[in-house]
Amino acid sequence: MTRTFRPRMARYVTAGLAVLLIASTAVLFAMAPSFGIYAWGTVDYIGTVILLAFFLWLLWIQYQVRVEVRDEGIYIKNLIYAHSLEWGQIVGVDFGEGPWVRIDTTDGHVVSVMAIQSADGDYARREAVRLATLIDRKQSA
Repeated sequence: MTRTFRPRMARYVTAGLAVLLIASTAVLFAMAPSFGIYAWGTVDYIGTVILLAFFLWLLWIQYQVRVEVRDEGIYIKNLIYAHSLEWGQIVGVDFGEGPWVRIDTTDGHVVSVMAIQSADGDYARREAVRLATLIDRKQSA
């Protein structure tokens, strides 16, 4: 089975931000005033927890970006949209000037692949070559 394609730096940043958000919320709760006109009430704590949950959910969406290789094709999970492409639908892979690899399809669409990001440098270039090689092998089989 082929290893799933995932961004490297984006996952490190997202995990780090999640830890930072949780730790800073814990510090905020520990230091929140409990006296006078600035006292925190139940609504303040609940609102903060809801806001924390929202930000963690957004980070989780970013963390889930990937490309899964399947027998029938590939599954691309970007931030908002997901695409399933059969091997025969894929024309080529391009890692041009943009931030992500792009896949050209037979129907003329271009699908961005956020799992391979230029911010990852040499790792991203190796992953783009690995994806292109995998597609060539599957299409020639």
